Amino acid sequence: MRVIGRHLLGLMLATLLLGCHSPRAAAADWPFWNAFKDGFIQDDGRVVDWTEGARTVSEGQAYALFLALVANDRTHFDRILRWTEANLAGGRLRQQLPAWLWGYDPERDQWGILDANSATDADLFIAYALLEAARLWRHPDYAETANALLQQVKAQAIRPLGERAVLLPAPDGFATEAGLRLNPSYLPPFQLHYLAQHDPEGPWSAILDESAQALSESTPHGLPPDWLLVTDAGYRPDPETGTLGSYDAIRVFLWAGFEVPGLAVLDQYQQQLRPILGSVRELGWMPERWDVASGRLQGQGPPGFQFAIAPLLRTYGAGDLAQRIQLVGERSRHGALLGQPARYYDQVLALFAEGYRERRYQFDSKGRLKLQWHRDSRS
Repeated sequence: MRVIGRHLLGLMLATLLLGCHSPRAAAADWPFWNAFKDGFIQDDGRVVDWTEGARTVSEGQAYALFLALVANDRTHFDRILRWTEANLAGGRLRQQLPAWLWGYDPERDQWGILDANSATDADLFIAYALLEAARLWRHPDYAETANALLQQVKAQAIRPLGERAVLLPAPDGFATEAGLRLNPSYLPPFQLHYLAQHDPEGPWSAILDESAQALSESTPHGLPPDWLLVTDAGYRPDPETGTLGSYDAIRVFLWAGFEVPGLAVLDQYQQQLRPILGSVRELGWMPERWDVASGRLQGQGPPGFQFAIAPLLRTYGAGDLAQRIQLVGERSRHGALLGQPARYYDQVLALFAEGYRERRYQFDSKGRLKLQWHRDSRS
């Protein structure tokens, strides 16, 4: 009996140890993600931006899906997806693009959709996360939803302009008499490259090439704008935001720091943005605002900006500088979250950057995710 008891005890201990290192346990190994869930994701899967009237944006739902996949947190992935479909897409995500803004409407005294227009950056991030979840978790139903989303984006939010293929920020409101308004931060190279492999007959490769051209024509000092206007004659400052770069454009720097082996367009991005290396080295922090035309930099950026620039700095071989800049943001950490009050946008920028630095995720030559938990589960 003693031998049997020891054997059973050994099996129990082995099972516990295996459980600690299994893919299902991986979410518990990312404290920042766990803190973000506790602070910003409700039990029903709604991601809440507390500092903006407790509203929810489709971008937040999309980013949380991506991060839940990186964390191997399928429980929250499914909750976030269910809430998104039920509340932003009328329960019909395969037939209806999700509304971009949900919150409290004082005129109607109720919570619900505040703007039914979609945001294509969120739409494509949701599709990407679903396609990769289908592959990594072997759940093909996710892919069916993703493909339906992509078909809707192609039908509603892509416009030809001469020889250009332009991804509008939303189906409605961005095609003007002067030209088409676009947001460069809606065009992550890794994502467009991935979609070009997944849907080779689609416009994704052309949009990716055009994004590099847009950056080349609009960044004389290597500083991307928040918004641009594209016309038959080329790219011009946006009529509403002018030559400002800030809270949207910071993501251009972030996405450019995510390496995709062999992707020539990404090399063009990194070369075009390289002047930021000298600026950040001189300042000691990432600025909050910049003027694209003059190159003037204004103010120290919030904590998330300091994290967001770090991956790109590392591609230039400036790892020590990246660490110093990230520490500027790190000093604002209270508990596990950044800032006081902790703002949603700072956390997601930092989660993207920190997860990448810690190699929780990388990208292969096709733009597919290479996830730490997936590698560990196969070793």
